Amino acid sequence: MKQHVSALSEHIQALCADGRKPGSAGYKRTQKYITDCIEAYGHEVKTQEFFALPFGTCKNIYTEVGGENSETPRIVVGAHYDTLGRSGPGADDNASAVAVVLELLAGASQDVAMTFVFFDYEETFGFGATKGSRAFASEYDKPISKAIILDLVGGSLMPGFDNIYFQFGTALPSLAAKDLDFYHLPMLFVEPVGTCVPRSDYGRFRKFGIPFTFISSGTPWYYHTVNDIPENLHYKKMAALVISLSGQLKSDTHIQQQPNWERFGELTKIISAVPAFDNPFFHNLAQSENGPSRMNMLRMYFKVLPALKKLGPDLWK
Repeated sequence: MKQHVSALSEHIQALCADGRKPGSAGYKRTQKYITDCIEAYGHEVKTQEFFALPFGTCKNIYTEVGGENSETPRIVVGAHYDTLGRSGPGADDNASAVAVVLELLAGASQDVAMTFVFFDYEETFGFGATKGSRAFASEYDKPISKAIILDLVGGSLMPGFDNIYFQFGTALPSLAAKDLDFYHLPMLFVEPVGTCVPRSDYGRFRKFGIPFTFISSGTPWYYHTVNDIPENLHYKKMAALVISLSGQLKSDTHIQQQPNWERFGELTKIISAVPAFDNPFFHNLAQSENGPSRMNMLRMYFKVLPALKKLGPDLWK
């Protein structure tokens, strides 16, 4: 655990030296840092360039581990490394996930065919989003068995969520860890307006019929603001995620598992325990036996996200 915490902290500090908007100095330093890490771990650096407005040439960075046979289906493990200009150093979005993927790569088993990808251009810059994963999913020349996508994995959504991760998709069984709690929920929870608005790079793999797992700690109060800084991250939480995912990937059995609403009531009780959300809507939502309706999920988003932005760190007082 201590070794992972130390390595994650080192990655975060390097990645957050500056913002990573495509074309910026911080963006170019990040590309070099990822490349240097891949080489230091003893793997070959591969890149995929693609054209996207308004920046021109963009670059996915990846490496392949295990799987001597080119026909062996590979597990893709990925995270985007770009940031919006207004996101400051982008510590949680998405240096946290890049750091976790680097740690997973550092301990990757040669017995499992995996491809570790650092996507460019996930954010929207006025011309659509997830351009890097679209290029990769459509042009990668080897079969993919599943995609594991991480985005915003270093934070705490609100009080009571310090050890909680959200897991979506069917590619992995429900994850478990001694120091973490995973809520394996249906996609409606993260896509209340439908699949037309995917929340991260997993959407591009879904479009090609590739099973996926999406993992996130949620969008906290500092999401897409200059307050997305390393001091807000939970390093032990990220280290526990590395340990949990490493174990799952090393013993991959190709088991898929359907998410469900069984623990949704428990989750909403944690939310309603926060004074800002102690109201009849959340108490009633906790009683939903078959999960929430789409309308209630939309109402939940409209009640939670603006309040998180407004209250910020005061939520913990």
